[in-house]
Amino acid sequence: MHTDTNDSTAGAAGPAAQRPSKKPSGNLILALLRLALGVTQRVAPGTAVRMAALLFRTPLPTKRATRGAKVPAGVRIEQVPFEGASVTLYHYPAASDAPRVLLTHGWAGYGLQLANVGAALSAAGWAVILMDQPGHGRSAGWTGNLQQFSRALRFVGARLGPLHALVGHSMGGAAISHAVVEGLAADKLVLISAPVSLTDETRSMGQALRLSERVLAETIAHIEARERVPFDTIAATYLAPRIALPTLVVHDLEDTTVPHGAAQTLVKHLPNPRLHTTSGLGHRRLLKDPGVVGIVADFLGPARG
Repeated sequence: MHTDTNDSTAGAAGPAAQRPSKKPSGNLILALLRLALGVTQRVAPGTAVRMAALLFRTPLPTKRATRGAKVPAGVRIEQVPFEGASVTLYHYPAASDAPRVLLTHGWAGYGLQLANVGAALSAAGWAVILMDQPGHGRSAGWTGNLQQFSRALRFVGARLGPLHALVGHSMGGAAISHAVVEGLAADKLVLISAPVSLTDETRSMGQALRLSERVLAETIAHIEARERVPFDTIAATYLAPRIALPTLVVHDLEDTTVPHGAAQTLVKHLPNPRLHTTSGLGHRRLLKDPGVVGIVADFLGPARG
């Protein structure tokens, strides 16, 4: 195992805390959701479970907020139908025989968030494909979940042909881990700001919504039954030991969305990890950081080394 620590690129504190917004406050939306669920879970717990399960499958803010993201010059957009919705692929120009690398975003994100990484890998000769998951970015649909992310990755992998590397941010990293264990082939993986426990993530959201323990437990059981996948089998402690591929784990010490401890858990359980730790970049800004982009490009190397 290799451990890289980069504390020299410290930036400003968290991404959301700096600029006042003229849009409806996220705190107001959260307060309204808490109020609705608070009343419902007292008078109709079963309905509250279904409401919470739908909320957990609905990315907020919705994809409307990401539709204006600029597509890099020369990048071709492809829409692919998938499970009653679609996935959107962004193909960078590449030689016909260039090895392929697929990059995917996290929850409530979009593929073009990884455009800086994509540009660096494209310059190194890779056939780069960015991906909008169902319900995100330019893809159709309004809902999704980790298991669907994983299925979409396997579908796209089968459609594109051999994938030599996979790069995932946040829940996209967790989905990559699951997809590889489920049979998606690759030579190397890059997991950026990836969570390790869907149970913990769901519990955290449930606490933010002030769900009762009963409703939260029943919501988790409802989601597991709907997807036919126990949360324990998509946790890092289950998946990581089954991933023998060289894996770069990138995480920031000040990530308040997915704490750095998740990276330490991944590194502990992965057979062949390399850890790169940053400081001051938070959960998303590290995707545009030149140091992080360089580390990812160096890890994957030139496409025809």
